[in-house]
Amino acid sequence: MMKRVWLYLPFVLLLAGGGCNTRGGKAREVKKIKEEKSKEVYINTDHLEKLWVSRPALKIPESVLYDAKRNVIYVSNVDGKPSKHDGRGFISLLGPDGKVIEQKWVKGLDAPKGLGIYGDNLYVSDINALVVISIPEKKILTRHTDPKAVFLNDVAVAPDGTVYVSDMGASAVYRLQGDHFEKWVVDKKLNGPNGLYVEKGSLLAGLKDRIVRIDLQTQKISDYILHTGSIDGLEADGRGNYLISDWKGHIHLVNTKGEKVLLLDTTPINMQAADICFVPASSNLLVPTFNNNRVVAYRYK
Repeated sequence: MMKRVWLYLPFVLLLAGGGCNTRGGKAREVKKIKEEKSKEVYINTDHLEKLWVSRPALKIPESVLYDAKRNVIYVSNVDGKPSKHDGRGFISLLGPDGKVIEQKWVKGLDAPKGLGIYGDNLYVSDINALVVISIPEKKILTRHTDPKAVFLNDVAVAPDGTVYVSDMGASAVYRLQGDHFEKWVVDKKLNGPNGLYVEKGSLLAGLKDRIVRIDLQTQKISDYILHTGSIDGLEADGRGNYLISDWKGHIHLVNTKGEKVLLLDTTPINMQAADICFVPASSNLLVPTFNNNRVVAYRYK
């Protein structure tokens, strides 16, 4: 039987006042008032076990990515409005236990989101640019910019080093091959593409209500899994299924038959679930919580 656990998180509001009333030589005491409100978070304990929460606080974390070669975690921090060119965005470096090693590991970004790795380079989507960062030098190498890009979001890297980037605002997917950055696929079928995942000669794209396959050779788009709901993060679990997140705070397990199981619901406490990362070697699921300013790790069973 599937276990369902609702965790109650108390939020305490202390209303304090104090001072002296000299009238009659007596001090008047204002009592502290404690108000407790319980709000609910759902965790499907058949599939998830909470491991850790990042510390200290981040600044609107949108995407998280584990680097197996270096045993570290990268987190993109928007630190402002998601579509504003304000220079406030940055990448944080975390240890595998969630401790922040360097909050502003690389600065000079606007509103960074999706992350991908190939070799010694970290690829970051940043509104209308794909930014290339040297990991060993921890500095920006170049920016591939298209002024016509509307809202670049998730990043996926193929085994040959080709980088794909979704454009939510333009029903498009961009591609970087070598130094050539181009709008690779544009189609009305790509309704708000966000989460991307490269698999078996195809690029999977999470849309507002489904997952589609895009053939890497022919660029043909075909429906793959329907009725998923909105998708932010999209990851394979290595068992023939997929883990999907939506920004509101849900994480689901879906399979190719369209069956869907709720794993996590943090919507009652307004905690988002943005661009997730699944680490096959440890079965860890990393969840950036956006406005909640943390990354939360779960063991996926």
